[in-house]
Amino acid sequence: MAILATAALAACAAISVGALAYLLLAIWCVARLPLNAWRETPYVPATTVLKPLCGDEPHLREALLTFCTQRFSGPLQLIFGVRSPADPAIAIVSGLKAEFPDLDIELVIDPTVHGANLKVSNLVNMMRFAKHDVIMVSDSDVFIQPDCLQSVAARLAVSSAAGITCAFRGAPVHRDSWVSQLGALYIDAWTIPAVVVDATLFGVKACYGPLIALRREFVAELDNFRSVASLLVDDAEIAVLAERHGHSIELAPFAVDTTVPETRFDQLLVHELRWARTTRAVRPGQFVASLVTHALPIASIMVALHPSPASALLFGSIAGLRTLLLGVVEARLGRAPTATAPTPWFLIFGEFVYLGVWLWAFTGRTIVWRGHRLRILPGGRIVFDDSLPAALPSGDRKAAT
Repeated sequence: MAILATAALAACAAISVGALAYLLLAIWCVARLPLNAWRETPYVPATTVLKPLCGDEPHLREALLTFCTQRFSGPLQLIFGVRSPADPAIAIVSGLKAEFPDLDIELVIDPTVHGANLKVSNLVNMMRFAKHDVIMVSDSDVFIQPDCLQSVAARLAVSSAAGITCAFRGAPVHRDSWVSQLGALYIDAWTIPAVVVDATLFGVKACYGPLIALRREFVAELDNFRSVASLLVDDAEIAVLAERHGHSIELAPFAVDTTVPETRFDQLLVHELRWARTTRAVRPGQFVASLVTHALPIASIMVALHPSPASALLFGSIAGLRTLLLGVVEARLGRAPTATAPTPWFLIFGEFVYLGVWLWAFTGRTIVWRGHRLRILPGGRIVFDDSLPAALPSGDRKAAT
């Protein structure tokens, strides 16, 4: 038993030291993010925005409205796509078309399936109506600033990259819900730093669904998105295919807001488990290494096994640096207006919750996605798993927009 205890203590100490190193690295990477690094350019290329929709999500109209009220000096086309003529999102789009008669808005209703990823099937169907040479793709639950599309399109016009993607902040739909705040906190304190560290050390190896801008010729190389129609993380795979074709992807120096609608803890866990299992399937090595981003509970075990000033100092340093990292994220990228400042105890609680999700991800390869049970195959490909019931708590965000 003494040998096992010693081995456990050594493992906890090693993981805790790794967490300390990661947090210091993340603080450095986020702190050096270049703000306002894009110079103003007079030319803004004509742009088509593809918005795949599925159902009436919380604050959907308000989110879509931020795309309809952009300050955009060039031609701008907005294409909204649904799969069913009974989709309640149609009424919202119709209302926006009536409210903005001078805006080029197209509504595509097409149930054609091109792969198990129904969001991508939606994109393929919408591409038939795209007019312009810059193609932007954005999830349905995204809020953007009035000059966002113009900034991204103008940058793509002078960039050598095949595309530009944006990081995203968590925007709780329900400001007074601790569950919504926890979901947003994970995005801001865990996801954003991981995105920035990855981009700093290795270049941009993934695109992010809240906003992606691509050159039309590259979209043609993707067979108008058909090449990613059976992949769960289609946005990440777009960057992989870009590199394979000799292209690069650029990360914007700002973040957009993605809504967090969950108010029940089980809803949040369904969503987080889906993304954890997705990451584990697509990037298994990176997923295992991400243990150091959830190390505070492990550091607490170290303190319990060997209570000493050194172990207590390590535990406190990890907790303190996690708080500092969130502060640096807020200073460089801001936080959504509905995201509240967490207490230190809430941050610690988040560490324990997301370590639990990390462990849970190893127990299976099935996920729930917009009421469908899907099985993740090696490489991130997905197939419908009709042998399992599709029980989904309402409110699962960003499932298959």
